[in-house]
Amino acid sequence: MNTLPSPQQINEADTFLDSEAQHQAAVRLGDKLYEHFAQDRGGRVSTQIRNLEQIVVSATRLCDIEDFVRNQMGREGETADQWRKVGDEILEQLKTLRSKAEKLSKVEEERLLLRLHLARGWIRAVVGGYLYKKATSQLETSRGRR
Repeated sequence: MNTLPSPQQINEADTFLDSEAQHQAAVRLGDKLYEHFAQDRGGRVSTQIRNLEQIVVSATRLCDIEDFVRNQMGREGETADQWRKVGDEILEQLKTLRSKAEKLSKVEEERLLLRLHLARGWIRAVVGGYLYKKATSQLETSRGRR
């Protein structure tokens, strides 16, 4: 039997994502990600951020996202060093999403879909925070050149 979350459960998940505390935590994480993965050559958004966004959008389980972050943290090199500086906070926020899904439903199929719904809403806020920080930094830099 395929059980979908109810409209009420989706609404509660969205309300949680839209709460001031949750939204600000995601935006602050976006700021922090910008500090560590400012941009690629040419001023483009860091591939690390796009990779994180892509895994969240395409994941079929929340643990796929958690595993991606742990994998990035466990690699060698400068990029891995940056992931180790932000990875625990990402994992903690994902843990919060997992916990919220557990509270919204007792049915495992519904919880799986709710976790993914929450993660996709969360990454939009995180990337939004990152992009806003990128834009304001570029604006400050261009003003400084005048």
